[in-house]
Amino acid sequence: MDPLSDLALPSRHVLTRLRDRRSGPVHIIDPFKVPPSEAVEKARALDDLGFPFVILASTDYESFETRMPPYVARIKAATSLPVLLHFPPRKGTGFPLTPGADAVILPALLGSQDDYFVWKSFLETLLTMPGRLDREQWPELLLTVALTFGEDRRTGDLLGTVPVGTRTDRLDRHIDVAVSFGFHMVYLYSRHSHVPPDVVRHFRDRLHPDQILFVSGNVRSRDRVTAYLDAGADYVGFAGALEDDDDWRTTLEALAAARPGLVPHIRGARP
Repeated sequence: MDPLSDLALPSRHVLTRLRDRRSGPVHIIDPFKVPPSEAVEKARALDDLGFPFVILASTDYESFETRMPPYVARIKAATSLPVLLHFPPRKGTGFPLTPGADAVILPALLGSQDDYFVWKSFLETLLTMPGRLDREQWPELLLTVALTFGEDRRTGDLLGTVPVGTRTDRLDRHIDVAVSFGFHMVYLYSRHSHVPPDVVRHFRDRLHPDQILFVSGNVRSRDRVTAYLDAGADYVGFAGALEDDDDWRTTLEALAAARPGLVPHIRGARP
C-alpha cells in the first residue's frame, strides 16, 4: 500500500496571506526562552500593530510535545494571528508538529552536508504526520529553501550546515533549485553576522514574483529592516531585539514603523 495515498495536504490559506500582505517586519518568538504569558503579551501587541502573523522558532528544543500545544493554544486564544512554526527536524519523526499551528516552515538546508536536512526530512514528515495529528489538525506546509551566511557552529554541529558563499555563481545554484522546484519561500539567515543586502537583492531579482523572500538574523533596528525591505525582502524577521528588553513595546513600535501602514501604537503601551 502506498503510505501517501490518503495524504491530502492542507489548502494554501496561509501561503495566500503571506503573499497578499507582504512586505514588512515579523517577530520571531522562541517558546523555549520566552514564558507563555510574555509570548501572549507580545502576540497581542503584534496584532495591535497589524503584523500579519507570528513565528514560533528555536534551533534547540526539548519536550516539544508537552510544551507547545498549550503555548500555541494561549496565543491563538488571545489573538487573530496565524501561528507559524519554524523548528529543525529530527531523524525518526521529521519536523515537529503541534495542534493549533496554522502552518509549518519546512526548510531544505541546501548548505547542509547531510542529505536528511536537505530533503529526506520532508518525506519523513509526510510519512509520519498522519500518525501524529488528526487530519483536521494538519498544518499548512510551507516548502522553503533555507541558507545560512557567516560562521554558525551551533547550526553546523546540529544540522551539518556550512556557510553559504556569496559569489554570484554559488548563489545562482541555490536560486535555480528554488525556482526549478517551485519552493514557496527562500529564508536567508545569519546567526552572528548579517545577510548582505546585495545578496538579498540578487535573490529577489531572480526569484519568481510569487516566491516569498524572508531575511533574518541580528535585526535590531528600523534601519536594518528598511535596508532589507529596500533590497527586495518580503519579510524581515527579528527575535533577539525584544528579548531581555523591559521596554520591548517601544522597540517593537520602532521596528514596526519600518513598514508603511502599520498601526502606530500598541494598546496599553506608555505614551
